[in-house]
Parts: sequence; structure tokens; C-alpha cells
Amino acid sequence: MAGILIFTNQEILNHKIKDGMLSDGNECYWTLTRMPVRHIDRLYFAIKGQVKGYFKIKTMPYGEIVFNSETWTPIEEGEVLKPSQGWRYYDE
Repeated sequence: MAGILIFTNQEILNHKIKDGMLSDGNECYWTLTRMPVRHIDRLYFAIKGQVKGYFKIKTMPYGEIVFNSETWTPIEEGEVLKPSQGWRYYDE
């Protein structure tokens, strides 16, 4: 599946995993400064350069990605990459 990868810190990822529960009527958002040109289905997160998992994307209104915490899928021993700002395309 095609996705984009975000490098962030553990506190932000913990917030996304806990506070966007569809069962509570909540959603999570990630704002983008530029929209992907390719079709993407997943929003991957990396902490200290290591890919930790992904969320399934619900919708993508212009400038943001909407997803729910329940879709979090951890990746055991994810790939280690050089961190960068912004986002990059990522295919597991």
C-alpha cells in the first residue's frame, strides 16, 4: 500500500493513538504544507528515524489528512531511515 511518512516524536504519536477514537466520536488530523500527487492509503509515523506503524487514511480534504486512532497498525522492527522535515512517500 502507498503512503506518506512523517518523522515526529513519541509524545505526538501517543496523542494520535489515544485521542482520535471513532468510538468516542473523534478524529485525528495531520496538516500538510503540500498535498501528495500520488494516491495514498496510509499515514506512516517514524520516531527517532525508525518506522513505528501507520494509520489508515479516512479522507484528505485539501491541506490535511483525517484518520482514526483505531486504525493504528504497529510495525515490529520497522525500517530505520534518516529523519527529514515534512513528509516523504513511503511504501512498506
